[in-house]
Amino acid sequence: MQAQTASKPQGKRKPISAVHAMMGMLEVQRDARKLNLILAHPDIHAWVAPRSDTALDMAEAIADPRVICLLGKHGGVLFHQHQPGLYEAHTQILPEGRGAWGLDCVRACLMWMFTRADAMEIITRCPKGNLAATALARAVGGTRILTNANGWIKDGVPIPADYYSLKVEDWMRLAPGLEERGAWFHERLEAELATFDRAPHRHPDDTVHDRYVGAACEMFFGGQPAKARVLYNRFAVMAGYLPLEIVNMSPLAVDISSALLVMGDGDFRVVSVAPLH
Repeated sequence: MQAQTASKPQGKRKPISAVHAMMGMLEVQRDARKLNLILAHPDIHAWVAPRSDTALDMAEAIADPRVICLLGKHGGVLFHQHQPGLYEAHTQILPEGRGAWGLDCVRACLMWMFTRADAMEIITRCPKGNLAATALARAVGGTRILTNANGWIKDGVPIPADYYSLKVEDWMRLAPGLEERGAWFHERLEAELATFDRAPHRHPDDTVHDRYVGAACEMFFGGQPAKARVLYNRFAVMAGYLPLEIVNMSPLAVDISSALLVMGDGDFRVVSVAPLH
């Protein structure tokens, strides 16, 4: 099977953030050849193979529907589902992609999983001595939850590994790209309301609100409307905003109190507005 793009390109529109630009470069892999080549690199093989003389073939693993493998130019992340909503991440970045590219790639992979899959929590293991893995887990907002004394195998010997966790609620509070998506939504909403001769849908600038609106948008666009509704409304009830409701699934129609939106293909339109009082 050929690799598929991980997110639909939105015409010729410029990506709204570096994370969104990277998402457009990711591919969902169901062919193990590219992943096998990455894992064979000496700097990577030493940490992922149980023994240094063991060749890895990920064909069977990558064919498992519980596995999602997202790769870009210099590597990416393989996610294995332990149970619904819970995935373990295995990040493999070639030396030439480490640094800013690698961080953007991992952030894009996390956005994909939290907005286009059922992921509610993503964990990763950082073997003792792999300082780069630990630094990356912390850089994307992971929290160390436990240490397993025999959590990894290196050169045939069990070694300790720290487990890091990132829950969707913490990702929504921290992830880059969400404020930009929320600001984009509000600009688009103003333009749509203008076609109904309505004043701009303004409220005081609130970057936190932008962040949660942005996360909900990404989930709507990614085919996760129920997740978007639950997580946005949890924020709304605490922050004093009105909740949103899904009134139709196909096409996806969302009631935001002031207007009814139809969402799809990375955009939305206002189809009706609430009566003026």
